[in-house]
Amino acid sequence: MVITAHFIDDDWNLHKRILNFCQVANHKGDTIGRAIEKCLEGWGIDRLFTVTVDNASSNDVAIAYLVKKFKGRNGLVLDGEFIHIRCCAHILNLIVSDALKDLHVSIIRIRNAVKYVRSSPARLQIFKDFAKEDKMSTKNCLTMDVPTRWNSTFTMLDGAIKCQKTFERLEEHDPSYLPKDDIPTTEDWDNAKVFVKFLKTFSESLEAQ
Repeated sequence: MVITAHFIDDDWNLHKRILNFCQVANHKGDTIGRAIEKCLEGWGIDRLFTVTVDNASSNDVAIAYLVKKFKGRNGLVLDGEFIHIRCCAHILNLIVSDALKDLHVSIIRIRNAVKYVRSSPARLQIFKDFAKEDKMSTKNCLTMDVPTRWNSTFTMLDGAIKCQKTFERLEEHDPSYLPKDDIPTTEDWDNAKVFVKFLKTFSESLEAQ
């Protein structure tokens, strides 16, 4: 677990500092609460305004633990009215992850196309040659995503869409291209374009945090 402190100095400048990286024995709320309490005590922090965590139920227990401990020593700003702030990035992730399920097949097909091109230097060179003939840049169009990070899926789709014509040319000229059922269809590309527009709003919100 990483614990990060945010504070405003006497000149009203906002600061952010990582206080500690620490192992927790388990994901029980009391265990998490005690680890946070120990870290804050080590830094001499005896007043809390807010604590931001994701929406796991164990974190509700951790917050309740901290409220109990700090309230007894008058350590809660505004009596703990705003002590529990839920993580906006986690909420965004839940929203987008739910939407990803609806376009699962289209995303898999486009991912397979990107993976195929990246799988060998020869295929990559053929793809670049086709793109050059189409007067298109291959920069950032062959980025693979990471399943645990939805914004990487946004980056992959956004890049691949820019080279859609090149992927279609590869389909026409490469006999060893993907099996028919794995090749992105026109509908898949259209789905991806709509989805990228949707994801862009969330990606920009994440960057702004």
